[in-house]
Amino acid sequence: MSSVKYCRDELRKQVLSFAKGRDIKKDFIIEKQVEYNGKKYNNIPGTLCTDESGMYRLGYQLFPSEEIDGYKFIHYTVLHGKVVINAEINLNKKLTCMGGFFNTFMRVIYMSPKEMCDQYLQPLLKEMPDGLITEEYGFTFKYTDEV
Repeated sequence: MSSVKYCRDELRKQVLSFAKGRDIKKDFIIEKQVEYNGKKYNNIPGTLCTDESGMYRLGYQLFPSEEIDGYKFIHYTVLHGKVVINAEINLNKKLTCMGGFFNTFMRVIYMSPKEMCDQYLQPLLKEMPDGLITEEYGFTFKYTDEV
């Protein structure tokens, strides 16, 4: 199975499982806040963290996007004490990767669907054997009119 198909199938399975019982035809956001030195921060680029060195955990957002007629899956991290976008993955309506942008911290590069899945998304999904998008891992589900 190609990495693009694997990522589509795994993301679809995880999103549907996480959103079970909720209306995903309404605008929603599935999110995990970026965490730095044990404190959670909003997933907003430029948000200042308490200090410039420490341990961090990625933050995530998955939401419908009219701009691409599909979904955006954005990954956040901390760099020099500020929240920054680590990767922005474009997904179609079936959650198939359509490529995206990856921040190498030297420059932002475009990655094709195959590159994004081979080098970033598939390893990330496989790293979490019980699933990345889970409440246990800190994800929440909200309708955008509740945000």
